[in-house]
Amino acid sequence: MKIECDVRPNRMFAPQLVGLVSSIDKKGRPNVATLTWITTVSVDPPLISISVGRTRYTHECISSSKEFVLNLPTMDILKEVMLAGSSSGWEGDKFEKTGLTPVESIAVKAPCVKQCATHLECKVIDMKEAGDHTIFIGKVVATMCNLEAIKDGVLDISRIKPVLHLGGTFFTTVGEIVDSREI
Repeated sequence: MKIECDVRPNRMFAPQLVGLVSSIDKKGRPNVATLTWITTVSVDPPLISISVGRTRYTHECISSSKEFVLNLPTMDILKEVMLAGSSSGWEGDKFEKTGLTPVESIAVKAPCVKQCATHLECKVIDMKEAGDHTIFIGKVVATMCNLEAIKDGVLDISRIKPVLHLGGTFFTTVGEIVDSREI
């Protein structure tokens, strides 16, 4: 039996992969924010979209710099991920507040987050207004990852344990990996 649900639509397709998005402001100062609205939109060219609230400091940073880095956090830094998502860059340096470490990127001025498993450096090629958010479409111009993050050409999620958001303060990570060719 199905009933009408009183659940926000954005939480109906959970869990959602969590990303730490790093950027720089107009003065070149680094910023980091927690996001879950992340989607691959093209393989060739490699395009990633992120959705950012228009009142957010991260929105201001990405709008002015036209670049960002999408970093993949793991469960071992969940406390820092939560802090990056619950504080505002308008109020100060979130790298300093969270204890996360900005490191130089390959192709963009925005830093990578050292503690993350993978990094997608992106240059914004398009922006679309969507309700109270802006969808930034970024072309991936460089990628980096920890060696242990990849196995047989794919992300080894059982080893790195990426952060998955269920809604509110609830998170999970992955367990079993299933090869669909074996079912």
